[in-house]
Amino acid sequence: MRAVLGSGARVLGSLWGPALLYLAVRGLGTLIFWGMTAAQDRIDWRPWDADWYLKIAEHGYVASGVGMLDASGKPSPDGAYAFFPLYPMVVRLFAAVFGDNYTVAGIVVSTLAGVVGPYGMARLTRLLGGNSRAEAIAVVLVAAAPMSVVYTLPYPESLLIALVVWALVALLERRWWLFALLTGIAGTSNPMAGPLIVVAIVAACAAVDERGQRRWWAGVTPLLAAAGMLGYLFWVAANTARGYFHISEVGWGNRIDGGLVTAEWVFDAVTTNRDLFVVVTAVAIVASVVAVVMVRRQMPWPVWLYTLGTVALIVVHSGLVQDRVRLLLSAFPLLILAAIRLTRCSTRVAVVITGLVSLFGLWFGAYALAVWPHAI
Repeated sequence: MRAVLGSGARVLGSLWGPALLYLAVRGLGTLIFWGMTAAQDRIDWRPWDADWYLKIAEHGYVASGVGMLDASGKPSPDGAYAFFPLYPMVVRLFAAVFGDNYTVAGIVVSTLAGVVGPYGMARLTRLLGGNSRAEAIAVVLVAAAPMSVVYTLPYPESLLIALVVWALVALLERRWWLFALLTGIAGTSNPMAGPLIVVAIVAACAAVDERGQRRWWAGVTPLLAAAGMLGYLFWVAANTARGYFHISEVGWGNRIDGGLVTAEWVFDAVTTNRDLFVVVTAVAIVASVVAVVMVRRQMPWPVWLYTLGTVALIVVHSGLVQDRVRLLLSAFPLLILAAIRLTRCSTRVAVVITGLVSLFGLWFGAYALAVWPHAI
């Protein structure tokens, strides 16, 4: 009987463990967020981009731009098209369950998507060579990463990351159709899915040269993977006079500049700026660049290429630099690798490091919304 109970406990732990661990960390993060924003009288459950997403969910793209302002504070009737459609579509479906309360629906969607992600994190950790301790640490680090506060706000990051992590798992397990499908869906959620599409194209090209492998899917996978993002971009072009990239550049300053804006931000942070948010953002950017170069041989090439593409995309585009820490949430494989490294330490050291890093990440997200006066 004891053996049966022990086996059942292990199964239950495996089934519920990632979700409970994630929700516990995010619950603590939400309490910190609520406490700090309440103390500053700045409680806002739909800040910045969240307001755009919820307006789109409630009114659609055409009506959402009425009365809304872009990052420069100017009226932006086409500004809603800068935000990808998957998240507001899902929120709209859930809003009917919550009496058309779109804020609550957005928080629920973000939380539910966030619960799906940790199971993928655990699976990917195993595929990268980690054990059960590494799985737990990876879930905690991802759930408590700086700016992870958006995982429980009406932002699409938790949905995007859940799709991306399971797509990477599917690719490593050679489930091509599932990988292509998840990548295609991710492409409708956020432009940060772009590096995953690049992985799909490279994987298809590499498969052509693999002897003895079924290669018929090689031409289909990248098409399906890119269909979601390309479909949305063409739809925006057909419904506006300017197209997605022009809208994004005019309203938010987003364009490829080779990293000039990012370099200026980092230089300012290390020479003259004393603002904590600016300094942490600069450190996070530099650390991510260094880390992704150093771990080249410690990840399967698809995971590394995705991570490299994510960090590169964040660095080389202009626009709002203060959102870079939030965008770096998509570089979660670096945290998974850090979790695997921590398992080489003693349990006490691993717990202390994980705890301190997590507390800082949770605090920083709350600080960004309670104290930092600009967009995140």
